[in-house]
Amino acid sequence: MGSLGTHKALGLAKAERRAIFARSTSEVYGDPLRGIPSRRSYWGNVNPVGPRGVYDEAKRFAEAITMAYHRYHQLDTRIVRIFNTYGPRMRPHDGPVVSNFIVQALKGEPLTLYGDGSQTRSFCYVDDLVEGIVRLFERGGAEPTNIGNPNEFTVRQLAELVLRLTGAGAASSRVPSPPTIQSPPARYPRGR
Repeated sequence: MGSLGTHKALGLAKAERRAIFARSTSEVYGDPLRGIPSRRSYWGNVNPVGPRGVYDEAKRFAEAITMAYHRYHQLDTRIVRIFNTYGPRMRPHDGPVVSNFIVQALKGEPLTLYGDGSQTRSFCYVDDLVEGIVRLFERGGAEPTNIGNPNEFTVRQLAELVLRLTGAGAASSRVPSPPTIQSPPARYPRGR
């Protein structure tokens, strides 16, 4: 949901006296200036005019306005920052690395690794994400909550796993990251 949609949804929740759930993303952290950027207390390093700036900033705005409604209107809110999720019903051309690799492997194409594939991600199965969201609603708390797998894997390890599990004969091919791809070196959830 974009900025205007978030604002309208918050206004409706306030008028109807309902709780609201804001779906955010680990992308709000941007590229790390120090260490792993995924602690909830880290405010992030996002390029507002970069190739992905609109998406990143829209999510950051959604979190900010949700917290403002919580503080100033006492609205019952939950914000979840979702990390790389995978599972059934992923759309083949939606963009996440998991579905990209699977589609490429099934087509017999080389798996595209941007750079050397040493970037790390945490891959969270959708059922675990749903369980985390349910727990978030049950325990309360308006502060943003990271939900993802605390174990990180390199993108290269993911490519090797997909090739092994699909039995694809193709290998992976390394290409430089295009300017439209922002790929931080590490992204996995941490506590405060």
